[in-house]
Amino acid sequence: MWQKIYDYLVQRPGGATASELLSLLFLRQGGHTVRWGERFLDTVLSSDPHFFYDSQTDRWYATIHTALHQSLLHATFAVLALETTGVNPRAAAIIEVAAIRLQAGRITEEFCTLVNPGRRVPAAITRLTGISDDLVRPQPSIEAVFPQFHHFLGSAVIVGHNVAFDLRFLNCSTHHSPSAPFLNPTLCTLRLAHRLFPQLRSRSLDALAAALGLLRVAPHRALTDARVTAEIFSILMEKLIARGISTVGQTLDFQHSARDGRRFAPGLPRSALASLPEGPGIYRLLDADGHLLYIGKAKNLRRRVSSYLTNSASHSNKVLDLVRHVHALTYEQTGSELEAALREADLIRTLKPPYNRASTHLPRVAFLKLDVANPYPRLALTAKPRSDRALYIGPFRTRHFAARAQRLLARLFGLRTCQGHLSPAPTYSPCLSGQTGACTAPCAARVSREAYRARVTALLRLLNGEDTSLRDTLMEKRTQLAAALRFESAARIHQDLQLLDRIVHTHKRIHWIVTRAHAFLLLPSREPGAAQAYLVLHGRLVASGVVHAPADLERFITLARERFGLMRDIPLRPEEIDASTILSAWLRDPHPSRGAVFPVDKPSTLEDHRDEIVAALHELQCIAAAVPGTCDPTPQSV
Repeated sequence: MWQKIYDYLVQRPGGATASELLSLLFLRQGGHTVRWGERFLDTVLSSDPHFFYDSQTDRWYATIHTALHQSLLHATFAVLALETTGVNPRAAAIIEVAAIRLQAGRITEEFCTLVNPGRRVPAAITRLTGISDDLVRPQPSIEAVFPQFHHFLGSAVIVGHNVAFDLRFLNCSTHHSPSAPFLNPTLCTLRLAHRLFPQLRSRSLDALAAALGLLRVAPHRALTDARVTAEIFSILMEKLIARGISTVGQTLDFQHSARDGRRFAPGLPRSALASLPEGPGIYRLLDADGHLLYIGKAKNLRRRVSSYLTNSASHSNKVLDLVRHVHALTYEQTGSELEAALREADLIRTLKPPYNRASTHLPRVAFLKLDVANPYPRLALTAKPRSDRALYIGPFRTRHFAARAQRLLARLFGLRTCQGHLSPAPTYSPCLSGQTGACTAPCAARVSREAYRARVTALLRLLNGEDTSLRDTLMEKRTQLAAALRFESAARIHQDLQLLDRIVHTHKRIHWIVTRAHAFLLLPSREPGAAQAYLVLHGRLVASGVVHAPADLERFITLARERFGLMRDIPLRPEEIDASTILSAWLRDPHPSRGAVFPVDKPSTLEDHRDEIVAALHELQCIAAAVPGTCDPTPQSV
């Protein structure tokens, strides 16, 4: 009944008459019933700080509406803090309650008491707070403390650091009182700090206090935490007022608003996270009608999806718009991050969800591309290989590094980076690179096709470690410049050498990913006692599947033997590009916590290394079983 009246008045800032409230509670009214009802309402509501009656309008109001219009400088705040035996209010209990009344930035009154939780205090909590079983044993129970604490809070605006945590515990205690203090307007210093200090990496109470220059010497106790929170809140109020935010209501709007200025109100209930596993997989976000909005992958499904329910300053406007439309989700577990990435790319390509932008789900890698079919190949920068017969160098870890590599190699070998096909003519005016000598200017017919091709060949010989003459020349030039005391010029040559060495080292280590890209992968599977296998030839995913026993490997061994050289000159099909990009990035830097990678050097490699592959499969099956000591150390033969 009390809750029904409160909810009704909260939705009506203009208040409600006694007759309205009585009709809400009772089906039929007579004259005597109304008079009795008015006395009944006066008895029930007049002593409750959450309601007040205005005789001039003859209406009842929820106190919260009055509080929202109060100035931050004149409103009364109750800064609270709790100490508990754990983090789950259903399994833990309160052991200390504290609150501070704050008005005009000054502490006017304090409340603090230990509470007997009716259970043992964990040793970890005792070490953190100093509160032991001996301290709480003679203290009153929460049933005795709660009415006093409720009276102290009154109708004040509640303030806390991560106040939702404290309110969850108070919520579990409300059955001990006819009223509920958590229905007061609540301000959270953690949420406000997220908005006011987005540059801070941590906004815990201790970290925030340190960032604001507040000294904290006492241990973690409720009253100490409340005092520190009160000091932090006073500083935050100053910053809010400086922004033109002067009332409690404006502060609540600011606290709950996202970076785009609109209220952060996720449609997805937090309870949806309960069933999500903490492992790799893909998730689908759906609207209220069950329509697909977005598909994503995750290393940790629960952590990734929960990030959508956090009002983060890093959320783009598009993500915020997505969050407001999501009402449900589905998910699929995968055995590895690679499987999740491939599955995500395949679903996005076929289903085309409206909130998935093109290519943003792909790894951020970069390639250098030489279009060898062009008479004058251009050294270009691209995000992923295409379905053409171009020569790709990479993948490089970042686009910035690839761009530096492009500029250096183009300058050293005189290669063009301009777009389009050329029609060389002596009368053509070259670009700035051609005018300064950084490019051989084939557009102006200053270099023959054969001479330009020779430069492309020289680049490839350098990258493959077949020719070091360019590096030797640069080293000699650096030495000569240093001897001539031209140290700045020598330093530039030295920087070129360092970058060139990095490019060559990277190419030697990973060039096979693009030029050969033959590998067989065995990774964990979502199916128990199995592994997920991938056969990659010429940078494309030829086959994948779940392997339960050594006999299941035969399909991959046969495919490797039959198709090793078959697709050498066949360009990637459009539907293969995404998987090729993902595999290139993964093979570049796999770091698999579990699994094995077998480079395929010839058609018979998988057959020649059958025993090693079977041993890797057996090891993955043992890990999947998750029962130590139950695996036979001798792998099963085919």
